Amino acid sequence: MPGTPPAEATGNHSTVSNVQYMSAQNGVWVVGATRSGVETNPITGGKLYYNGGSSIWSPKGEKLVQAPVVPPETLPPGLAGVFATSIVPADADAERAAQLARRRPDLYVPLLALHRSPTDANATTSVRSVVLSAAQWPEGPSLLSSARPEAGELLVLPELSALPSGLSATDIKAKAEAREGAFEQAVSAAAKAGSGYLVGSYPERNGDKVYHTVVLAGPTGSVLGRYRATHLSPATAAWASAGDAPVVIDTPLGRIGLATGDELRVPELGGLYGALRADILAVPAGRPEALKVQIDARLFAVNDPPTGRADFFPYASAKQAQLWLVSGGRRVGTATAAGIYGPEPVVDTPTLTAAAGESILRYRTRVPAPGTWINQQQLIGGQQSLLFVPLVMKDDSDCLKQWRTQGTGAPPCR
Repeated sequence: MPGTPPAEATGNHSTVSNVQYMSAQNGVWVVGATRSGVETNPITGGKLYYNGGSSIWSPKGEKLVQAPVVPPETLPPGLAGVFATSIVPADADAERAAQLARRRPDLYVPLLALHRSPTDANATTSVRSVVLSAAQWPEGPSLLSSARPEAGELLVLPELSALPSGLSATDIKAKAEAREGAFEQAVSAAAKAGSGYLVGSYPERNGDKVYHTVVLAGPTGSVLGRYRATHLSPATAAWASAGDAPVVIDTPLGRIGLATGDELRVPELGGLYGALRADILAVPAGRPEALKVQIDARLFAVNDPPTGRADFFPYASAKQAQLWLVSGGRRVGTATAAGIYGPEPVVDTPTLTAAAGESILRYRTRVPAPGTWINQQQLIGGQQSLLFVPLVMKDDSDCLKQWRTQGTGAPPCR
């Protein structure tokens, strides 16, 4: 808002910039319309600023049309234009179905449908200074042998950290190993050697099942936590079984949650970690995502190289769950999956992606993340549990089918 004193500038935000989230994460067409210019309240004299940016988005989260973003002092209030495109509503069906197929209703009951706030003993209360680090590897072999965190920092490696990129599902499954095997020993030794925290992932074999397992090792050389990926993409499901619980580990750096990069397409996963009051989400990722942040930089700043924009899904997850997200990943051409994402990218926490030739991206910040116009506690406190009931019902349940036929209102059953 023009003229806002620096001490009050953290009140800035733009709701029209959130419409990419709604389309990309739910597989629906989104038409986001906003006002324009400077409006004055006739009673209080207070001013509201609108700088345009109305937009239309596809079910894949891609921007189709956008009105210009203009300083509000130069944009007259009232009708400043109409921006249109033609769509086929049914084109959303396949994308929406694919998104719904990734969800896990059985995981959402206690934390999304039954969670109560603001009473919450899990939240980190003491502020600490931490260094967050994302490893960037080129396509090809694993660089695990040279990975080592600096003292006290959190370093996140790319996914399947001991394997070369581009393996087939059959090859990945053949490389699976048991817990406490060579991979866990390697990351534990590297964490101890650097006196820091190291996160990587590997194909874990447990009996006749294989999981995509994320591991956090600490400065004493021990494994502090393991997480089996719960929301599998079709490619991962070709070799892995799904885990059954999110994982958050208390550390001197704060509460660290674990996930994999391709899971971030499912917004409920971020909701689980927000409800568990994770401060940091450590995410081993693979190749860069096709979908980038397409939000106008004048509405939502992205401080990454001019050759490309940040991957969208980790960017959205960090803001929606109000936490820091650190993604180790591969670089392909001018795009990278290695980045550090904060919960308030407008004014307070930059979005950072690794530059070409940068093996490790580092950023010092404080945990818990500084609150701006919203924070994690407010986010959880604003949840209306009743609205989550359809989310925790099985797709083939009679109750959900009846609710869909009904079309509106609360579910007719439980």
